[in-house]
Amino acid sequence: MGKFRGQHSRSLDTATSLRLAAPLQSCGRAGDLRLGRCLHARLVLSGAAAASTFLANHLITMYSHCADVPSAVRLFDAMPRPNLVSWTTLVSGLTQNSMHRDALAAFSSMCRAGLLHCVGVRLGFDAELFVASNLADMYSKSGLLVEACRVFDQMPQKDAVAWTAMIDGYAKNGNLEAAVIAFRDMRREGLVGADQHVLCSVLSASGGLKDGWLARAIHSCVMKSGFEQEVAVRNALTDMYAKAADMDNAARVVKIDQGSLNVVSATSLIDGYIETDCIEKALLMFIELRRQGVEPNEFTFSSMIKGCAMQALLEQGAQLHAEVIKTSLISDSFVSSTLLDMYGKCGLISLSIQLFKEIEYHTDIAWNAAINVLAQHGHGREAIRAFDRMTSSGIRPNHITFVSLLTACSHAGLVDEGLKYFYSMKDHHGIEPKGEHYSCIIDMYGRAGRLDEAEKFIGEMPVKPNAYGWCSLLGACRMRGNKELGEIAADNMMKLEPDNTGVHVSLSGIYASLGQWEDVKAVRKLMRDNRIKKLPGFSWVDSNKKTHVFGSEDWSHPQQEKIYEKLEELYERIKEEGYVPDTRFLPCNLEDTAKQRILRYHSERIAVAFALISMPATKPIIVKKNLRICADCHSALKFISKEPSVRVTCCCSPVSTNVGAAIIP
Repeated sequence: MGKFRGQHSRSLDTATSLRLAAPLQSCGRAGDLRLGRCLHARLVLSGAAAASTFLANHLITMYSHCADVPSAVRLFDAMPRPNLVSWTTLVSGLTQNSMHRDALAAFSSMCRAGLLHCVGVRLGFDAELFVASNLADMYSKSGLLVEACRVFDQMPQKDAVAWTAMIDGYAKNGNLEAAVIAFRDMRREGLVGADQHVLCSVLSASGGLKDGWLARAIHSCVMKSGFEQEVAVRNALTDMYAKAADMDNAARVVKIDQGSLNVVSATSLIDGYIETDCIEKALLMFIELRRQGVEPNEFTFSSMIKGCAMQALLEQGAQLHAEVIKTSLISDSFVSSTLLDMYGKCGLISLSIQLFKEIEYHTDIAWNAAINVLAQHGHGREAIRAFDRMTSSGIRPNHITFVSLLTACSHAGLVDEGLKYFYSMKDHHGIEPKGEHYSCIIDMYGRAGRLDEAEKFIGEMPVKPNAYGWCSLLGACRMRGNKELGEIAADNMMKLEPDNTGVHVSLSGIYASLGQWEDVKAVRKLMRDNRIKKLPGFSWVDSNKKTHVFGSEDWSHPQQEKIYEKLEELYERIKEEGYVPDTRFLPCNLEDTAKQRILRYHSERIAVAFALISMPATKPIIVKKNLRICADCHSALKFISKEPSVRVTCCCSPVSTNVGAAIIP
């Protein structure tokens, strides 16, 4: 403790403090006491803990959230100059851990220190503008918004400090609409003294609402206030527009002063481009950032790696992995977790697992990424074991954890286990299931062929199924030939996503599998009448720094003869292995031989054949698609993988339009 007191003269800049506080917040949210103590030890050894009251407050919060109140109290007692946040953090932590007598004692100590609301009330100062404004600020920063509102509403007049406290409190506690409304009310009262702090808060809230019109309206207020040239405000503006998917305006804000490009605005722009599926623009922005000599941070790398995962860009992802190692950011939990996810989406599950094992401290983010990778590759039992290890290590699962876990059970056919974990969410973990969790159960029943139970489950759900839930049921009905339930699912899907052509295709497939060709014609007529066109399927593969695109029965490639020979070779070999073409769902009344020919020359098979003749045997082959891989091609790729030198991993998603199958020779 002497060391703690002796090093407090050293100061830390805001950026460094925020960077060091982030992992402490993560530990607190996850309840990871072991990792929190390790981080505390590192901060003490580096002198950072003693150098910053801000970090000490975060340490108290972390220990409180991890139910280690004695450590929180010892840390507080060792602080040379606890501030108002320190006191409120301690009182809040004691209260959260049901130590009400101790909380009252701390409260009394705070009163004696002259720092609390009761002192102001008793002495009649609560109506004074200065005191009341700071009381509202104290409560909002402590997350006590009800108390903050009570003080704020009782103020006979309100200054910029009071308004800022409320707007900032609403924004940081997730009440985004209230933050924007408070900003509007502040301006209506004629208080125009908003500073860059309150503007950044309301810009952050607006970004979270993802409302383009609102974003432009608040930008107008910023311009009128004369703060558009402030770096912090420009960063917040860029982030707001990027979150609202208004990338044109986000880029314009950055160009206000192109020479002062900084890592915060660039990262916001990169993340916005990735979320709007403009990966090339994100790559160009990243290159420009490096050209100007600005070092990317953990958030920049995480966004870039996420983009590579979404597009299955293995080579670029591997290059970013190398840069992360060089910059020592590989130890960052979020960066390493996005790398883990990227390799998994590229089909390299063994590399994902290896990377997970190399992570020094497994946070909830890392565990979630690992469970999701196992789920997407059908390793249900391994995903369950990972979940059990996660909970036994003291990490609390969250909503995302259970989506991955239930997906794993669904893909592996583990219905009973999936139901057990679904009902444990609320009973044992205090997590209320959301729409996506219910959709996982629908998908699980559907994959197992238990359609009656799926229908019953939907009828008993407290919420209506979302598009994914109905899509899963429709797909299951297609596989099982359940016309009646399939029509119900299709009808609900059309209401939720009227422009989704896949609904009509799936419904047509059900009719075709039952030989009901008149119904097939009726679906086609409905599509024509509504001017709905079936999306053509394409597959593409990168080879020798070029992207090669193939359509179904596409023979336009310069190497068409060699591709055709390879296709025939593959077809004969997998037939010998036991492959039988599945022609049930082709919505055309043709002979089986004609249907088999159509299947044989699907775009993904042509892409696979091209990749096998044009790429080195040691290089992974990733085939991407704009549509979901069909059941027959999925089966064929499994047979192709039986060759000792080839391993096939199907990583296609009904939601994703980019990732197809990863084939690793």
